[in-house]
Amino acid sequence: MQTKKDISYGIIPIKKIEGAWKVFLINQFSKIGNNTYWVLPKGHPEAGESPLQTAVRELKEETNMHATQVFQEPVFTSEYSFVYDGAKIEKSVHFFIGIIEAAEVMLDPQEVKEAGWYGLEAAIERLDYKQTKELFRAAKLHIEQKL
Repeated sequence: MQTKKDISYGIIPIKKIEGAWKVFLINQFSKIGNNTYWVLPKGHPEAGESPLQTAVRELKEETNMHATQVFQEPVFTSEYSFVYDGAKIEKSVHFFIGIIEAAEVMLDPQEVKEAGWYGLEAAIERLDYKQTKELFRAAKLHIEQKL
């Protein structure tokens, strides 16, 4: 079986709402079948883009949001593998935390079914993938202790 490497970058968009941190999650259409999954906005780099540039662009494309402050450290990473189209995919996903001050959310209807702001604990329950839940738990701890 052929092995392919796949890398994505994203921003964990957070905002203080009524004194509490909230995170913006998207319910994204699956590339396989008609399923949707609750995830954090992310995507693949285009030629010449840095990881941070990719993350910022993907957030804008999927949600129309722009983070007023993006923390380049720490980077939250998740690595996992799966089989797709007869190949083993070794996936690596890297997230930066980004603070959203104000946003007129406009979802990309080709990629996103729905979205919303969730409390940090509620977000863990809402997220669909185990690896994303684990990554977000680490980010949640950082947000609660450092921001």
